[in-house]
Amino acid sequence: MKKTLLYSLSVMILPMIIVIGIASYTLFTPVISQESGVTYYLKPGTAKKTLVADLTQQGIISSPSIFSLYVYTERSAYLKTGEYLFPKGSTLISIWKQVTTGTGLVYHPFTIIPGNTFSQLRQALAQTAGLRHITSQWSDMDLMARLGNSTIGPEGEFFPETYYYTKGIPDLVILKRAFDLMQSKMMAAWENRAQGLPYKNAYEALVAASLIEKEAYLDSERPIIAGVLVNRLRKDMLLQFDPTVIYGMGTHYDGKIHKENLQEDTPYNTYIHKGLPPTPIAMPSIISIDSAMHPQINDYYYFVAKGDGSHQFSKTLIEHNAAVKAVIKQDSHFNEAKVGFYIQNHFVEALKKSSQNVMLSNHSQSL
Repeated sequence: MKKTLLYSLSVMILPMIIVIGIASYTLFTPVISQESGVTYYLKPGTAKKTLVADLTQQGIISSPSIFSLYVYTERSAYLKTGEYLFPKGSTLISIWKQVTTGTGLVYHPFTIIPGNTFSQLRQALAQTAGLRHITSQWSDMDLMARLGNSTIGPEGEFFPETYYYTKGIPDLVILKRAFDLMQSKMMAAWENRAQGLPYKNAYEALVAASLIEKEAYLDSERPIIAGVLVNRLRKDMLLQFDPTVIYGMGTHYDGKIHKENLQEDTPYNTYIHKGLPPTPIAMPSIISIDSAMHPQINDYYYFVAKGDGSHQFSKTLIEHNAAVKAVIKQDSHFNEAKVGFYIQNHFVEALKKSSQNVMLSNHSQSL
């Protein structure tokens, strides 16, 4: 009797042990052998049975019935949409944990480049794979309204940085992060600015920072250029910053500034309009922002690009015109047509006033 009972129990238990053993082996044995792992995108609305079928089709699951049985016991778990990286050595249990907890997602970088315009930012976003491009048909002002600030334009309002996103998120999420970060950075910089700056508000400081961003190549020169900008504003001089002219030209810019461009009446032409342009002309880096808030105290009113990324700074117009002529002799990439315009309009005038303080001469100065 006892032997019969033991035999019956063993007949019942042994298969269960075998089944449990097979199930455990299936669920806990590594299924990812690739060194770089396997990337898998779990689409929105994917059902559990669809996930099992998909992973089976990709060769990750070899025993779908066993995994389906395990999934059935996890009825309270919910799948989380996203692009996952299943690393080498992943098991079906670890994969299930990833897709139900949202861990191990793949993050892609998107970089907003300092000095780029908002138009360039929108183009870059539109060409970025993995995002849901919900803003592509919006106007700039519609977009700003969605960000909660329809009173200002978008230029300069997005902080240059690398932002990470997961596949399938709206492009507006990146813009929101960049916009909020710029507002935070600007607020902090404005509160800690140097005293006596010629900016009426933080927005004007942002405009100044964008000019510095576009003029400077070397970080070490940004505070110096900021000093020139501040000096000219304080003396009510025309800023005459070339990048403002280029920005005002828009798509008509062909890579060079011509004489007629310097005379073209756009709101951004600081060769004919005093003060700062009406808006930023690019997205400034934190270095340019800090430089605008803490410009170098100097006596420079002019500078010219030397062709190697650096500039020659001058205190007087005579010094500046001599620096311009030196640049020409060096056969740099400097725009000779523009140099001729400089010399024709300013050099003779400078000679006439050589006995005076020419750096404070009338409104015909140039950079």
